Amino acid sequence: MKIIESECLPGKTIAQMNLQTQRMLGQQSTAKFNGLHVDALQIGQINEMRQGPEIRRKNNCIVNMGGKLTREEVERRRKEHRAKFEVAEDVWTNIVLPRPDNPLVLLDRKREELKSLAKELDNAVACIAAIEQTESLDQVTGTKRPCE
Repeated sequence: MKIIESECLPGKTIAQMNLQTQRMLGQQSTAKFNGLHVDALQIGQINEMRQGPEIRRKNNCIVNMGGKLTREEVERRRKEHRAKFEVAEDVWTNIVLPRPDNPLVLLDRKREELKSLAKELDNAVACIAAIEQTESLDQVTGTKRPCE
């Protein structure tokens, strides 16, 4: 995969890339698109509009409810999709994948983000503890507070 090789999305695995592709296409099966250069979001919009009793979805993606497609059927559909959805070669050959910043800088940003989230979590835990303590005191004293 060119995206993985380019390291423009550091830390992403092939499995994560496949899952994101499924989400963009709006369908679980991607075999019909292997080797094609398509606008996944365009296909996703078409799939989003597909309705009917034969259409089953899981996490907003269309899933195959029938049997496994034969190699010939996959190839037939791939040819169909190539004619219908493939982006012009001069467009996809000119796409330049960005190089990420220095991985150490990215790692430092992630550490800072983690510290910030940990502090936010600590504050939330402290707020919950304060509320629980107030409720315990109210039970001891018999004080009833209106719902807030």
